[in-house]
Amino acid sequence: MRWGKSATAVASLAVMAGLVAGCGSSTGSSTSSSATSTNGGSATAPAVSTNVPKGISLTLWVWQGRPIYTTVVHLAQKWAKEHGDTVKIVDQSKNPNGYQFYGTAARTGKGPDVLFGIPHDNNGLFAEEGLISPVPKNIFHASQYNSTVVSALTVNGKVYSIPDYDQTLALMYNKKMIKTPPKTWSEFVKDANQYGFMFSQHNLYSNYAFIGGMGGYVFKESNGSLNPNDIGLNNAGAIKGWELLYNMDAKYHWMNPSTTGAIATAKFTAGQLGMTINGPWEIADLNKAKGLDYGIADLPTLPNGKHMTPFLGVITTIVNSQSKYQAADWSLAEALATPAAQMKYFEEEQQIPVSKSVLASPQIQNDKVFKAFADEIKYAVPMPNIPQMQSVWSAMAVIKDIINGKVTPTAGANDFVADIKKGEEVQSA
Repeated sequence: MRWGKSATAVASLAVMAGLVAGCGSSTGSSTSSSATSTNGGSATAPAVSTNVPKGISLTLWVWQGRPIYTTVVHLAQKWAKEHGDTVKIVDQSKNPNGYQFYGTAARTGKGPDVLFGIPHDNNGLFAEEGLISPVPKNIFHASQYNSTVVSALTVNGKVYSIPDYDQTLALMYNKKMIKTPPKTWSEFVKDANQYGFMFSQHNLYSNYAFIGGMGGYVFKESNGSLNPNDIGLNNAGAIKGWELLYNMDAKYHWMNPSTTGAIATAKFTAGQLGMTINGPWEIADLNKAKGLDYGIADLPTLPNGKHMTPFLGVITTIVNSQSKYQAADWSLAEALATPAAQMKYFEEEQQIPVSKSVLASPQIQNDKVFKAFADEIKYAVPMPNIPQMQSVWSAMAVIKDIINGKVTPTAGANDFVADIKKGEEVQSA
C-alpha cells in the first residue's frame, strides 16, 4: 500500500455523497465473494462478551491488495470455521473512492461489519460521526505496542481500531554506487551530488520527514490531544524545511519540479539512481528488479543535527458501530492481528509488525533489509488522526508552487496553512 497515494484519496469525502447504492457487499469497483452485509443496533460498551454466537454471517471489507488480501481471506475463513460462522469477504483495494467510501456506506446503513486495512488517520472522522465502535477494553492491551502506535489509534482518549502493521519511510540506496549509507546531512549531500537522489517531493506524507525534523508540526499536541487551531507548517522550523526541499531542485539540482515519486522509484529500480526515500510497500518490486543490489538504512540527520521525522502510518481493523454482532466482530478483528498474522504480513510484503514481541523476534532483528524500517519507528510521528487532517491533504497543491519557485518557501508555507484553515472552516460549517 502506498501512503502517498492514499493520503490524497481520503480528501474525496465531499464528492461521494450519493455514490453508494446497495454497497454493503458488492460494488462495481470491487471483487466480492458476498452479497449481503449485517447491520443493526450499536454496541459501544467498554467491554464485550467473548462468547461468539454460532451460525451468523459477517461481512468483511479488505482494503489491501494481494498478497495481503489472500492472507486475510485465509485467516478469516479459519476464524469462521473455528466459530461455526460465515465471513463474506469483499476486496475494496481498487475502490476508486478511497477509504471514505466506507463512511458513505455506513451513513446509509449499507456498510460491512468489519474493515481490514484502514489507515489510522481515518479514525478521527469516522469516530466523530459515530460510524465505528471503540475497541472494548478487554480486547486491546496497550502494553503490547509501542506508545507511538497507541497514540496513533487514540481519538479523544479512546482507541478505535486494532493495529495490524506499521508503515514508515527509510533510506534506500544502490549498493553498487554507495558502499556505506550516509548518516549525516553533509554525507547525504555528498552522495546525492555524486550518485543522485529523488523522492516523492510533492506530497506532505514524504516531505514531513524534513519538515518535522527541522521543527515544524501539523497540529500542536498537548496532553495527548491535537489542536486543529494550532498549525505549525509555517513556523520557523517548518520554513527551514521548505527551504531545504526547494533547494533540492533549485540549488543541488537532484530533481526538477516535475520529478514525481513514480519517476524516482522507476529510476532507482532500474539502477540509475543512488538514493531514494520510500516505504516497505516497494520491497517486493525491488526484489524483482534484475541486477539491482540495494540496501535500506536509517534516514540521515538534518542540517540541524536532528533526526528526520517520517510519518508513521498504522494499518488497522475497525468495526462498524451499527453491526449487531460486536462480540464476533472484535473476535474476527483479533484473529487478523495476532503475532502469527503480523509475521505473515511481514513475510509476504515486508510490512512492519506492531507487536513488541514480534519486533523483538530474531527473524525481524536479523533482517538487514527490513530492520531499518523497524528502527525508524522510534523517530516517526503518527499521522494526525483528527478529522481536520482531511483539510491538510486537500491543501497540498501549494507544495508544487514551493518546489518550482512560484512562491517563496515562506509565502508558500503561509498559503498552505491559510488553505488548511479554510478547509477546516468548510468542514465545521
